[in-house]
Amino acid sequence: MRKIFFLFGIFLLIAGIFLAWFFPSAYIGSPSEFKVSVNLPANSSVSEIARLLQQKGIITSAYGYQIYALFNATAKSAVPGQYEIAPGSSYQQIARQISLGPKREEITMQFIEGQTLDDWQSKLILQGVSATSVSDLVGDTRASKSFAKGLEEQFDFLADLPEGTSLEGYLFPNTYRVWKDQLPLGIALKQLNEFERQTQGFTSTAAAQGRTLHEVVTLASIVEKEGRNPEERRNIARIFLNRLKIGMRLQSDATVNYVTGANNPRPTLDELEIESAYNTYRNTGLPPGPICNPGKDALDAALNPAENNYYFYLHDEEGNIYYAQNAEGHKLNRWKAYGE
Repeated sequence: MRKIFFLFGIFLLIAGIFLAWFFPSAYIGSPSEFKVSVNLPANSSVSEIARLLQQKGIITSAYGYQIYALFNATAKSAVPGQYEIAPGSSYQQIARQISLGPKREEITMQFIEGQTLDDWQSKLILQGVSATSVSDLVGDTRASKSFAKGLEEQFDFLADLPEGTSLEGYLFPNTYRVWKDQLPLGIALKQLNEFERQTQGFTSTAAAQGRTLHEVVTLASIVEKEGRNPEERRNIARIFLNRLKIGMRLQSDATVNYVTGANNPRPTLDELEIESAYNTYRNTGLPPGPICNPGKDALDAALNPAENNYYFYLHDEEGNIYYAQNAEGHKLNRWKAYGE
């Protein structure tokens, strides 16, 4: 009998030691204020997850977590993905978190009329997206790099774009909510869908005018940069069309700034001589593609411009605009605006 009591006592002692070691880690925990990032691969076993959690310093004993899993099925239902887990969390807390799946972060992204793909890329990089993945998705017309294949299957308006064309001009500016883990494709799809919605009927209307949608969007991008309100944009759009009709160069400062990456209201003489297909001071006709992502006002102005017989315009330092029908009138306007 004494032997039985002795063995029972030993059992109680061992059980007590085990519970003192196991219970706080399993059910109480002491989570730290910071969190550790851990990625759980698909089809990971409980033992693999336990070892990974121990390696990351989230738990102190992989065996303890495996023992917990024997009593709790939740620990066997981990959803693969990226987690942020506080070291010192109880096994119960960890098992519940990884059984619910990664917490998705929804973010707000705002894109303003006239911003370029370079601006777009900068916003995505700030969200942790690599520059390479952005470039591979949207392309770069200046480098003759096309946007990702497959997008034209979802959007008819992309199917007719020239080879080597990027998505510049087609990522409609607006404010969007998007899952962060879906970047960059998620935001691009939202903007392309919005562009499609905002430009319904544009392709047929442009065709009736002897133009393509790409030509309209390219003109709209220049108008977006050059005009300051809807009325100005409609007048400027007509001026550019008047010039195109007679083979006159557009001579848009905005196209030069697109090449230089500057925002100079009056480019220097050296900048005006830069060799680029986008430099409309050196080349006749429209540039190869849009120079920014235009808003609805600029798109409407490019498709339905005002009626005028002007060929010249300029802004003074206060933002006032001057129109002229010929070079002499433009020279006079320059004197009025700049005293030169």
